[in-house]
Amino acid sequence: MKWIRGLALLLLGALLLGLFAGCATEEEYEEESSLPELANTGEEAALTLAFSDPGDAYVKALSEIIEKYRADYPGTQIELKPYCTEEELTELLRTGGADIVEVEGERQGALVEEGLLWNFHPYFKAWREEPVIYSFARQAVESMGEKQAYILPADFRQEVLFYRADWIDEYNSQVESEEDEANVKTWGQLCATAKKLGDKGRLALAGKGRLGKYFDCILWSRASRDAMKGPCAAYFTEEDEEVATLFATPAGVDAAHRFSLVMEEAALPGCEDWTIDEALEAFKTGKACMLLADSSYQKELEAALPEGALGVEGFTRTDNNLCVTRLDFWGWAISQKSQYKETAAHFLTYLSNADNNTHIAKTAGTLPLHREALLMEPGFSEGDRAPEMRMAQLSAEYHYVNRPDMYVQASEDFPALYEQRLRAFLSGESTEEALLEELDAFWMEAYESQPDNWSKKKEKKEGS
Repeated sequence: MKWIRGLALLLLGALLLGLFAGCATEEEYEEESSLPELANTGEEAALTLAFSDPGDAYVKALSEIIEKYRADYPGTQIELKPYCTEEELTELLRTGGADIVEVEGERQGALVEEGLLWNFHPYFKAWREEPVIYSFARQAVESMGEKQAYILPADFRQEVLFYRADWIDEYNSQVESEEDEANVKTWGQLCATAKKLGDKGRLALAGKGRLGKYFDCILWSRASRDAMKGPCAAYFTEEDEEVATLFATPAGVDAAHRFSLVMEEAALPGCEDWTIDEALEAFKTGKACMLLADSSYQKELEAALPEGALGVEGFTRTDNNLCVTRLDFWGWAISQKSQYKETAAHFLTYLSNADNNTHIAKTAGTLPLHREALLMEPGFSEGDRAPEMRMAQLSAEYHYVNRPDMYVQASEDFPALYEQRLRAFLSGESTEEALLEELDAFWMEAYESQPDNWSKKKEKKEGS
């Protein structure tokens, strides 16, 4: 195991040196030389690690890693402390009752705005394994903006496309050319497949609370990550030094058109109001050929369908074979009131190193952070997380971004407004133009309410 990991790190290190040779700017070298030391000094420290519900298997693995850590650093005490509610979490942070806390990604903005979480970005950059984690993990760490890091992620969830492989294969065996085959990789193909297979060829999805997620994916994929002012605030773009939102660009018009077609031509009627249980039931009972859902439902679906009937594809792409989407994640944050911040940062990177993180992923079913994980544990290519692992490997096709969570009040108000306006658009109560104008106005107002302190400034790279 260790020699495989060593070889993987050597190969990845050589790759990174090849990629970055001659491209690093003087500013980058200066920044690297000024990074703090990421170390445990051996001085006495007492860390309290508060968790909510990461699962019994995760807590067991976490306890084992704490024992290993304390064997190497006996001066550091680590106490596990469960909490039950978000109110308890906030109180622990306000009173200094915990040094490290489990935090959901969607809660991050409010906790940062109140000044309860510590920005450990310099220590993250000093972590020697930072260059070889997956891009989705790095995006989660830096989801609040450039040079900001408040959560080291522990697990992620993203949707995939389940489909009836037996029905697709049967249809494709009867057509004369590949051009006529049914496929399920892009939004356009979902619409075409629904037409080809008839009533049973439709798409099931849980639209209740998720319509915005699907519109976002189509919008961001149409625009591409390169068009964004910053991947941590993916609604904004910048042209001729003027800030605008993607809703006011041609990508917004394209997205509204494609979204309307998907809901009209591919999705089952009424599923914009469905819960996930209703969407699962429609797929399991043969009323739909395709289903967008969390990858954790794979075993349940396999058990409900004939053997070999279930197919799984990554989250749906646009016709340019690109998917830009956001991830739901949770992870570990360090309290601003902790007396042992540097020790806490060292422990979190120890917990998240390739050996320990891969062990947790294998035993607790989380998604591994490191690109070498498949070399260390080939079994990740099978099972519930296999579709997400394939997406992680296809880094040219799958990119990850975040909504502008640094605008805390706007982020809290937006989901309900988004859902309402999308429903009005789908029902014909509102027009495409009105939808895009209102969404554009909402986020431009948010942007103008506070200075831009989150975007990565675009600079010309010389000699690269």
